[in-house]
Amino acid sequence: MDLKFSQLTNWKGEVSRRTYLVWGLILFAVKYNLDRLIAIRMDRTWYITDYFIQADKLGVQQLSESDQTFFGILLVQSLPFIWFGTVLCVKRLRNTGLPSWLVIFFFIPFINFLLFVLLASLPERLDKSIASNTFLSSLIPKSRWGSAMFSMGIVSLISLAITGLLINYLNDYGWSLFVGIPFFLGFGSVLLYGYHRPLLYRQALGVALTSVLFFSLIIFILAFEGIICIAMAFPIFFGVAFIGASIGYAIHNSRQTAVLNAFAIPVLVLPLTAWIEFSVHTKPPTVHVQTEIIIDAPKQAVWDQLVAFSKIDEPHELLFKTGIAYPIHAEIEGKGVGAIRKCNFTTGSFIEPITRWDEPNVLEFGVLDQPPPMVEWSVYTDLEIAHLDGYFLSEKGQFKLEELPTGRTRLLGTTWYHHDVWPTMYWRLWSDYILHQIHKRVLTHIKKKAEESMVHSR
Repeated sequence: MDLKFSQLTNWKGEVSRRTYLVWGLILFAVKYNLDRLIAIRMDRTWYITDYFIQADKLGVQQLSESDQTFFGILLVQSLPFIWFGTVLCVKRLRNTGLPSWLVIFFFIPFINFLLFVLLASLPERLDKSIASNTFLSSLIPKSRWGSAMFSMGIVSLISLAITGLLINYLNDYGWSLFVGIPFFLGFGSVLLYGYHRPLLYRQALGVALTSVLFFSLIIFILAFEGIICIAMAFPIFFGVAFIGASIGYAIHNSRQTAVLNAFAIPVLVLPLTAWIEFSVHTKPPTVHVQTEIIIDAPKQAVWDQLVAFSKIDEPHELLFKTGIAYPIHAEIEGKGVGAIRKCNFTTGSFIEPITRWDEPNVLEFGVLDQPPPMVEWSVYTDLEIAHLDGYFLSEKGQFKLEELPTGRTRLLGTTWYHHDVWPTMYWRLWSDYILHQIHKRVLTHIKKKAEESMVHSR
């Protein structure tokens, strides 16, 4: 093996899997230690898992000034490593006979790790015929329907075993579950389904997406999840399964004889990455959602309604008919800082000690206790799902009132929260939307009552 720096800069040629692996480990070690030293200089910590967890942490607009500086420095010093990694990936793809366009997955967190392991494992270009006298060849049915059912069944059973490990033993709802599992469903099902015959790309996507549906049906029947959570996970599952199917199709299409080795890689890697996530448990980021409404009433009239609001009418929104918890009414014991506010939802009550009482400008409160965020739809009446307890936590809330011309008031409702479910960039789409709808329900009710009080006072 001959390591040359030109292998990292020159786009021409190929690299063997040994060269690719060694260069990859060297570059990762150098970059990790540089990042760690930068973090130490800025009084921070940096772990290996931060490469996909921190990339998912927050939008730029929500980063503090110190965070923007830190991540900006990391980004600048990452540029040469991105170049070197891309060059190596393209050369290794040529060496395996795989299409160069697969390099696009080098830029997707967690997927790039799986791609690296695959490229470091696959042999160089082999002959174009698939081995026929192997154990795998005799195991997989040769008919189209038989191989489809076999591939979906095998990848679903393996995925179920890994999911059980993640949820029941590691209590982990991380990247391994929501990215690794759907990747394997798409990747593995395509490799097995196409083992005996060439596939069209649409056939590869079809068996991959059907595998996701089949796996979803299994976890529903076995009470791993309810319908609503499965429906929420569908977009990310389908999206990642599409990526897995594309890579699996590219390997299948190259007629590699190493299908079994490629199939085994995610099976071995996913439990390992799950254990790393569990061992280096990164604190989830705190984010906030703010909703505003304009009320045709002065601040004091609005304040009188929001401190403890009356019973809200039954919701008409489809969202709240799916089991998502929604607010009913609020009450308060005491007045000023230290008073206890109780906001009653359909699943229980938020216990909210008042931390700031600036009448009639700002009401701020913490959260001592909170109910489950939803009631799952299921055929089982006593369904207990781990992520409904302690994985979505509201930290504090605030009502802020701003005086507007002509006696009107702008009311802003804000909730600070975190959830220990990854990737947060995806699950925030759901949680932010749900919190906006909860805010709108409360703010609209306060608006209605405040404006009614002004009519009655006249």
